[in-house]
Amino acid sequence: MADLPQIYREILGAFPALEPGRKKGYALALPTLTAELRRHYSYGEIKTACEQMEKGGAVEIRNEIFVSPTDLGEELIEKLTGKAAQPQYVPPFTPPK
Repeated sequence: MADLPQIYREILGAFPALEPGRKKGYALALPTLTAELRRHYSYGEIKTACEQMEKGGAVEIRNEIFVSPTDLGEELIEKLTGKAAQPQYVPPFTPPK
């Protein structure tokens, strides 16, 4: 993991940082990633890095804006951050009487 360039580390690390209770494969929008990482990277750099990760099989980009980790991406996120995606539980909705 030490040989993974910093931009990829920061993008992957943003997933649990922005959504601690996220489900596996939970997507983030490119503008959201840019807002989180704007001190270090431009939108274009983040978009290009995500496209490179898509080519490498770590993420999927949907509708040209939503970045979703694949199984490989989830594995990398867990190795980098120590945080695995968590199943979320929300109780069923029962309308009040």
